[in-house]
Amino acid sequence: MSSRPKTTPRKPKVAWESGQSAGSITIKTLLKNIGRAAALLVVAGVSSPVSQLSLSPVYGSIPASLYHQRAIITIALLAFMSKSYLKKYLPGNISEYIAVLAYWIPTIQFFLFQYSSQMGPEYGPLITEFVTYLPLLLLCVYSAGQLLEDLDLSKFNPIAAEMAPAVGSYVIVSFLSKNFTSILPQYIGTHPSLNRVGLQLGVGSILSVISPSRLILLALPAILHTLRANPHYSSGRAVGLLNSTLQTQNFMLLERQESLTGYLSVLESSDTKFRILRCDHSLLGGDWLVTPERASQGQTLPEPIFSVFAMLEAVRLVEAQEAETESKPDSEKSALVIGLGIGTAPNALIAHGINTTVVELDPVVHYFATKYFNLSANHIAAIDDAVFYVDEKSRSQPASFDYIIHDVFTGGAEPVMLFTVEFFEGLRNLLTDDGVVAINYAGDLSLPSTQLILSTIHTIFPACRLFRDNPPQPSSTPDSPDFINMVLFCVKRDHGRGRFAINFRQPTEDDFRGSLARRNYLMPKPELEISFEWKGMGSGEKVLRRGETGDLEAMQKRGAVSHWKIMRTVVPGRLWELW
Repeated sequence: MSSRPKTTPRKPKVAWESGQSAGSITIKTLLKNIGRAAALLVVAGVSSPVSQLSLSPVYGSIPASLYHQRAIITIALLAFMSKSYLKKYLPGNISEYIAVLAYWIPTIQFFLFQYSSQMGPEYGPLITEFVTYLPLLLLCVYSAGQLLEDLDLSKFNPIAAEMAPAVGSYVIVSFLSKNFTSILPQYIGTHPSLNRVGLQLGVGSILSVISPSRLILLALPAILHTLRANPHYSSGRAVGLLNSTLQTQNFMLLERQESLTGYLSVLESSDTKFRILRCDHSLLGGDWLVTPERASQGQTLPEPIFSVFAMLEAVRLVEAQEAETESKPDSEKSALVIGLGIGTAPNALIAHGINTTVVELDPVVHYFATKYFNLSANHIAAIDDAVFYVDEKSRSQPASFDYIIHDVFTGGAEPVMLFTVEFFEGLRNLLTDDGVVAINYAGDLSLPSTQLILSTIHTIFPACRLFRDNPPQPSSTPDSPDFINMVLFCVKRDHGRGRFAINFRQPTEDDFRGSLARRNYLMPKPELEISFEWKGMGSGEKVLRRGETGDLEAMQKRGAVSHWKIMRTVVPGRLWELW
């Protein structure tokens, strides 16, 4: 009995006109498939930062990104390397299901976010993306590969023909993911549809156009849930729904908006009566409100909920270094505040008659600080990138400020470009000869990132004193690190006296301004001073320079995780989950 010879399946030939030979496809169909494949890859790449943005209010931007890039690489390559295996189990019209999945993502996230405290900041984002963005990425790349099967490149190079679609797909997805990660935040909040959930719905709509199908009806329950029952959706109904849920936590949302630095909202506690400004999974500041009970105890104005904001005002208490130097009155002094928060420190400087300039990147932060936290209008507002502002002003207007307050920490990390040698050199150039700078830094003293920042600051300002905002906790362990706010007070010139060049005068009643918080926290306490061993310039100790910030960005991960855990103890977890 003879057996038939085995044959190898051959790819269909491309026909330039329809109706040529059996097994051939027209060039029009081929171009259409290439266009659809490219569109799927573009959507997969753009969906990457959209997914990260939707996770950041619940986990923070750094924890959300811990495994994100590695997952993209794994899934994108898996989609091509296992396409023969996947073809056995996936339906031939799988591309028609991608839009359905995209529409379900906001609903799936809504339910998974409720378990964020149990999943934690390290694995919660990965688990969430494992059932939302990563399946979408897999199906987009797999479907693109199926559409490109008719593209025969073997006549150029057989090996390259097999690898080109896989490598090209990964390059497209990775390139768009990285670039849109930096571009997209600039447009968030600028249009009603340009918000986190709006972008997710937009992805679903685009995919439904790329692969139109009646199967989109399967997404109808998810779309209705998003529009009618999801508090993350941007609408008046969603805010009302959110507040009805927040009432069970004794909180109320006053206003929210998405902007270039993150998801911003103003919340007020209905029982303990304090108001906070939130940015993603962090707090930019807050005030204890004046209540009849507190008024009876002597409170006459809103008080900062974090003592570090009162400590920053001690920049005014640093005495002139030379005894013969006659101190100028406050009305003749000027101050620069980098990073607004709710405006506690700028308000204090303004109240003392100091000409104050505030540099704040996010206009929404400035708007909320003015509307809800009584930021005085009597200041110069520079809504600008502090890097560019300091670089330009340090050259055009050196020695312009008697005081500088540097307070830019948020979300467990600092904007690394604001902690480089070059940036601190710019601050030094902006100070008058007897000028003082106060720098707020949050971190764990045992971490290399904190050591790197402190060494960088001391390189430019050798004369500094460092204070923590609260006493150390005796229960601090590797699992519960000593993550603190600390303030460095530095002078421009130390005259060879190092930290002894900095002395604080005793505050007066005028310095306290009737504030109980300032009475308790304005004067840095000797018992909270931190002794930092700096080896000095020329010692070869590592510092942070512009263009060399990658190491610090990598180091921030542990600090961001610690910060996340602390934030979950400051306000209830449901506030972070519902945003």
